[in-house]
Order: sequence, then structure tokens, then C-alpha cells
Amino acid sequence: MRSLRFWLPALAATAVLTAGSGAVGSAQSADLKSAAAGLHELFLHDACTGDYAPQPDTCLHKQLVEKPVTFGGKAGVVYNVKLRIRGIFEPTTIADGETPLPDHPYYVVGGTVRAREWSAWHIEVAEPKQTYWLNNYPKVGHIIYGEDFEATIPVAGGAAVVVRVVDGNDRQIDNNEPGKPDRMRIIKGVTDTPLAGQMLRLDVLQVSVR
Repeated sequence: MRSLRFWLPALAATAVLTAGSGAVGSAQSADLKSAAAGLHELFLHDACTGDYAPQPDTCLHKQLVEKPVTFGGKAGVVYNVKLRIRGIFEPTTIADGETPLPDHPYYVVGGTVRAREWSAWHIEVAEPKQTYWLNNYPKVGHIIYGEDFEATIPVAGGAAVVVRVVDGNDRQIDNNEPGKPDRMRIIKGVTDTPLAGQMLRLDVLQVSVR
């Protein structure tokens, strides 16, 4: 009985410490994720601004659409930000970049746009300075692709991040064009009905110190 009385308080103290460490871990995880709040649930829509009669499955649009974000966290600290990336894009081609995800070759780190008259969707990070391209394909064409994948990018505390699409001309392939098998796409849980133009949705899944 004496040994039992000795161990019971010790077991209770261990349980309290374990529960406490779990709470601290959850709080730290939440704090880290809050640094990327500007990227979480970010939606960028390159909307149609008018019809383009010579090519009915395209539409006129702005040649630059972007959303700037200032990353949180501590200066001098680099974070790994795991993103879910969903998009409805036309293709472009990127030269001289790296494709770190074999199953997702349309995701390219670094490099430059080769097909400048096609929309180029990307995330630009000021520190560590890098560009992450999202719609690289072997060739361009009047096609709409739906993408849904995960990627981790490094971002320094306080760094500027710009989510952007840029096009060398004033036309884009229009998702909201019926009668074609690649069109009328939605991002489930984000766009309930097909939207005209093209679009991107980011969700932050996890943030950790690099």
C-alpha cells in the first residue's frame, strides 16, 4: 500500500505534464500558422472583362492581377509553409526552372516564362527570393487545366509575398465556355458554380520553422 500511495501522485503529475505539453504544442502550431494568415484561403480570380469575337472560347481580361501579402513571424527566421494549391488555369511554358514534384510537373521553382502571351500564374517570395510557377505545361493551347496539389515553400519572417497572374496579351482562355470537355470547372467548396476566366485558391496546411 505504501508503494501504491507513492506512485499515484507521480502518475497524476506525469499526466498533467503530458497534457500541458500537448496544449503548448498546439498553441505553438497555431502561432506559427498565424504567420501565414495572409496566404490562407487566398483566392485570386482573373475575371473576364469582355468578349473576344475572333476566338469565342477566350475573353478579354486584365493583363496583371495580383494580391500582395506581408508574411508574419519573426525577422531572421525562415519558415516552411505547406500549401494546398488549387487552380483553374490555361497552360504556359517555363524555361530553366526545377520541377521538385515528379507527379506535378506543372509546378516549377525558378526559371522564366517562355510563352509570354499566355497567362503565367505564380507565387513570388522576396526572401528567400524565389518564384514558384503553377501552370507550366509542355505546350500551350486553348485548354483549361484543373490543378490540386500540395507544395512547401520557404518564407522569411516579415517577407513580402505576391500571388500573381501576368499575361503578355489582353486575352485568356475562358473556363466558363460550355460545350468543351475541359471547361465549366469549379473548385469544390470554393466556387459553387463555374466562373468565367481563371482562378487560384491557396490554403495553408502547416507552418514550421525551417
